[in-house]
Amino acid sequence: MGRTLPRDFYDAEYPFDADIETPNLARLWRALRELEPLAGTTLLDLGCGVGWATHLAIVRGGVREGVGLDFSRRPLELGRRHTPGALWVHADGTALPLKDAAFDRVFSFGSMEHFPDVRRGFDEAVRVLRRGGLMVAVVPNFYVHTDQPLEFRASYRGWKRLVEAAGFQILRVKTDRGPAILKNRKPVRILTRLVLRLLSLIPPLRYQFVFVLRKP
Repeated sequence: MGRTLPRDFYDAEYPFDADIETPNLARLWRALRELEPLAGTTLLDLGCGVGWATHLAIVRGGVREGVGLDFSRRPLELGRRHTPGALWVHADGTALPLKDAAFDRVFSFGSMEHFPDVRRGFDEAVRVLRRGGLMVAVVPNFYVHTDQPLEFRASYRGWKRLVEAAGFQILRVKTDRGPAILKNRKPVRILTRLVLRLLSLIPPLRYQFVFVLRKP
């Protein structure tokens, strides 16, 4: 059997319905707040999935314009249902159909590592940001694995080299400690998430890095 192509996987197999039904809004909001002030800004949610970060940025953050972009149509349709006031764009994150310096803020949670060309994704994020604009990129540590067809993983140093090579200045790096421990009642999953929480207390072993970046 041939390997599932990325777009086929996201259109047919990825559990977007579960993302709609059980979103972890608190986890997203913690990362989004690193972009404050949000009120009155323009924000691109890059690799937005079903768009809960776009929703929060508009409803709670007060952004003037929120754009959710993903290369799969299905999550965009789901996002449009809960936040019709956002602009939903079906496009490739490594070749954005957007003007230079179009945004004050870029947010990407758990998506950059699945781009076919991660460096190109960061290059494009720099291009569409205004000078002095901010990006938050939440990306996994080297030991994190999922079932998705494309998955780039690196240590802190590896990610640091990538974002700096794209032209970003690193303002700070925070920790995303992973899914809620009681996300479901499966004992093995609960134990795994508990271990991830403990590992995240050690900065080099944190589950995901929350890079807060600035375009000089």
